[in-house]
Amino acid sequence: MTDTDPTTPTETPQHSNNVVTLPAKPAKQRPSEKVVSFVKKHPYITVAGAVTAGVAAAALLPRKTSGKVIDKAMGVAEAAGAATMMFGRNAGEKAHELGSDAREQAGILGKKAEQAGEVAVKRLEKYGLAALAAASAFGRATATRASKLGDAAAEKAAKIGEAASEKSHDLADAAEDLKKRVKG
Repeated sequence: MTDTDPTTPTETPQHSNNVVTLPAKPAKQRPSEKVVSFVKKHPYITVAGAVTAGVAAAALLPRKTSGKVIDKAMGVAEAAGAATMMFGRNAGEKAHELGSDAREQAGILGKKAEQAGEVAVKRLEKYGLAALAAASAFGRATATRASKLGDAAAEKAAKIGEAASEKSHDLADAAEDLKKRVKG
């Protein structure tokens, strides 16, 4: 705003539109991807959490429970532990497979880029040689044409020189004749 008129802005806007670009939304991960990511990043915390859950489950069970309930709880705990181990192993194998596939794709892409580069170099070499051959042929043709034109010009100059020589001899003879007539 100016001092004299409070309604007029002091600076003109740099952009004519007031659109602000927002960052792109990250792709949402599926819950299984989130779990795999967490297990990969924090394997010790995952194991500690499983042990803690087992201890909490054991603390919630009454002390005088029958052997069947304890056996079932142990079976569930063993199954959960085995599932966690299998899940971790499968996640590691999947990550390894993805890394191997990515490495193979990068190798294939690198080979294709190398081949494309070789083809481009061969084409450039071919076009360069063709341009050199065309320039050489043009040079030879120009030299031949210039030689022919030079020969024709030399021939014309010789003819003009001969004609001038003849005219000069004729003039000299006429001058000699005129001199003899004037003396005699």
